[in-house]
Amino acid sequence: MEISKWKPTEEEREVMETVWMQVKGACEKLKEETNAQNEHIRKMLQEMSDRYYL
Repeated sequence: MEISKWKPTEEEREVMETVWMQVKGACEKLKEETNAQNEHIRKMLQEMSDRYYL
């Protein structure tokens, strides 16, 4: 069974870039306001991704 690879359109790329900038900003704010480290944020993002996209 062959799996086709998704190739985002330019509009989809722009949306993803906007979302990424928002997530990045939220992560930086979380690090400033708590003692969360990169590993904690990475784990949190992975758990969110697994919950909603698996």
